[in-house]
Amino acid sequence: MRRPGDRARGPPGHLRRGSASDELDRTAVRPWWRRRAAHLLALTACAALLLPLAVLGHPSPFGPSAMVRNTLGCTGLAAAAAAVTGARLSWLPVFGYLSAVYLGSAGPRGALAPVWAWPVQPAGSRYAWAAAAAAFLAGGALYAVRGARPEGARG
Repeated sequence: MRRPGDRARGPPGHLRRGSASDELDRTAVRPWWRRRAAHLLALTACAALLLPLAVLGHPSPFGPSAMVRNTLGCTGLAAAAAAVTGARLSWLPVFGYLSAVYLGSAGPRGALAPVWAWPVQPAGSRYAWAAAAAAFLAGGALYAVRGARPEGARG
């Protein structure tokens, strides 16, 4: 029997998805995945529209178009990392990946270089755009469905 002040737990055998907003997801009239997706899309759109203004005078291979591509790809990586590692550490995999790409891609070679080294490819590279778009779509979908992983108790 529940007493006032007890946390709602769901029925016996209820599987928790691990979202920080499980309580909200279970009791909300509308699913929260739509709100998470809308927030992610709105904030990404703002960043993708405003950040290219910082590189308007740069050469076209690495100018505004590449900034938009890299913003989309990095947002997708950070969203996926938030769903897997939690919001507090979601920046770490993105930082590690970008650092490895910038340090290891001095003249990247090979057929798959535009895919794995998409942040350093010229703006016109179709494969780099496809890789960044795939990262954004996959990471955004994972974050919208699962939400950020709950943080452990701080000690």
